[in-house]
Amino acid sequence: MLVQEIEGKIETPYRSYEVFLKKITPFHVYWKILEVTSWQTIAHHPTCSRYKNHLFKIGKIYLCVGCTSVYSTLSIFLILFFIYKAFFLQHFIILPLLFLYGTTTAVLQSLTKPKNKWVKALLRSNLGLGLGAYLAIIFLTPSWWIMVLLIFLAGVGVYVYNLTRKGANMALCQTCPLRYADPPCNPFLSTSIKLDKLRKMLEENTNSFKKHEF
Repeated sequence: MLVQEIEGKIETPYRSYEVFLKKITPFHVYWKILEVTSWQTIAHHPTCSRYKNHLFKIGKIYLCVGCTSVYSTLSIFLILFFIYKAFFLQHFIILPLLFLYGTTTAVLQSLTKPKNKWVKALLRSNLGLGLGAYLAIIFLTPSWWIMVLLIFLAGVGVYVYNLTRKGANMALCQTCPLRYADPPCNPFLSTSIKLDKLRKMLEENTNSFKKHEF
């Protein structure tokens, strides 16, 4: 399919270098900077329509489906763990079972790669549950050397996981025909130019404020 035929089918903010603000104040500029860079910091994917199943949208801010699901479930579980720690001490077997369940569903997601973001969110939430159970096991372990071993294994697991995910967050960009459009879709270039403009606005606004100081 020709690039011209699909240009209108993919919504992307990265073919434009313009920045639009209702007001030019430090607050509005910093908020715009958050919007412009959110794909790198909290969305972890470009915010074009090709990645819609990888993103949650709250207002103009995008969040990574995977990370949001993992960390929200992890946080909720740890809060419940510390509130009901006595229960988990009495029924310790629940923790390794939850860890096994969470890691199994994480492997399932890696193998099946579901397209629906709500299915992905569910499977990633299970991973958060498993990670929370693993941290609870570390906390309840009476032996210091077993605790050190578990922490080491957790570090190795995170390292290996990051290796497998390298480049995955922008995989769809590699096959996107808009890379060759005119102008091309380039998230890094577009973000860099917009940030330069916003920083210049902020500098000019600050200088203008200083001139009016008495």
